[in-house]
Amino acid sequence: MKKDDWKWKIGEAVSRIRTRYEFIGRKSGVPFLAIVYPLAAEKAVFREWHTQTNALKPEIEVRSIDVLGITQNVLKEFGVENIVDSLNNPEWGQNAKEDLTRLWIGAIAEEVRTQMDLKGDGRSVLSLERLSALYPVSGPWDVMQSLWNDAQSALNCPVVIFIPGQLTGPRHYRFLEKTDEFMYRGDLL
Repeated sequence: MKKDDWKWKIGEAVSRIRTRYEFIGRKSGVPFLAIVYPLAAEKAVFREWHTQTNALKPEIEVRSIDVLGITQNVLKEFGVENIVDSLNNPEWGQNAKEDLTRLWIGAIAEEVRTQMDLKGDGRSVLSLERLSALYPVSGPWDVMQSLWNDAQSALNCPVVIFIPGQLTGPRHYRFLEKTDEFMYRGDLL
């Protein structure tokens, strides 16, 4: 991947939203559009994304969902020390990890549903950002699978998912350069 390949991906995503809104993810049956980018470029990626998507207004409104903020709220609710103790306990470690995954993914799915239900002036697009907060407990695949399983008929707008990492194949990516995942639903850039 070239150093600034992410710039092309953002331009391509914005172009698809503008000209092919109804067809995003249509071949695979779910309106996901994933953008894989290098973690080191995260600030620049989101600055460019927000700049370009602001130009889509008022016809299309892109609503950002901050996964880091959602995961932090869940941690505050249950107490960081309690969660860390549970994760480090050999008897509870795997169950605690699964429980935390379920809590985080559930909170993200709830925010997606809330944002989809908001009425705006134009067509909506949701943007899931800062997914690195999910590691090492979970990853983008878990988020997409949950959204697909829980609300497949309710995903009434495109969901753009920003994945820090690298592409490793036509439908494969390495999340945070650590976890290989397969994207079988939606479009992958």
